[in-house]
Amino acid sequence: MQSVALSDIQVRAAQPRRSFEPEALEALAESIRQQGVLQPVLLRPVTGGYELIAGERRVRAARLAGLSSVPATVRETPDEEVLLLAALENLQRQDLNPLDEVEATITIAAQHLGVERSEVVPLLHAQRRSPNAAITDRLDRLFMTLGRGSWKSFAANKAGVLKFPDDLLELLRAGTLEYTRAAALARIKSPEQRAQLIARTVQEGLGVREILAASKAPAGEIPTYQRVRSLIDARRIEQLSSKERRRVLTLLTELEQLLGTSGSSSSRS
Repeated sequence: MQSVALSDIQVRAAQPRRSFEPEALEALAESIRQQGVLQPVLLRPVTGGYELIAGERRVRAARLAGLSSVPATVRETPDEEVLLLAALENLQRQDLNPLDEVEATITIAAQHLGVERSEVVPLLHAQRRSPNAAITDRLDRLFMTLGRGSWKSFAANKAGVLKFPDDLLELLRAGTLEYTRAAALARIKSPEQRAQLIARTVQEGLGVREILAASKAPAGEIPTYQRVRSLIDARRIEQLSSKERRRVLTLLTELEQLLGTSGSSSSRS
């Protein structure tokens, strides 16, 4: 391990990880200010300095923290192994999102099987339909090594994330939605209805059952109480004038009293 100047590190355009949450990056930067970079980044020597193989988040946070150098492991690495090493390092992250996991797994499988990345998922589906003993054995051993479940489960469940609409892929990559809710939203064919339910899911925290139930309603048809519920937000109310805030609070008080009275009457009947 050695110390390498951040100015000498070049970041490749095709890094496995593409989304960096600003709040999480700032939190890591603050940790680095206090304790330094605890895990070295992985580099390879290139003309004019070093190329980053793994550890882009640490490099970004170190720059944000004001560091001039980071600890690094420098390894002579041929082009064909760069993506493999980056994908392996990516799979070891604790905050891995489903999309990054699938893409990293496909990169590793492609390298292991000697095929293009675009061929991996079709090959897995073909193996499920008509198994080839030699390929099945290689896949079994590979996925056992990765510790990510079986390749059959990966093909049947996880790989489908690549077909999700772009708006869902962005939320998955940013960590805003987990896989189960994104999968429920991906089943909605109407772009307008899906966008509407995505907004509600993010704002209101809808669960999978609620998403599926709401998706059965005609597009654009949302009950009034749900629309009002989505509008009741402390920050939004604070932006109103004093007169408007008093009116909102009066209406909310009346609503509370009405529903409370109604609930009491129902319990007595």
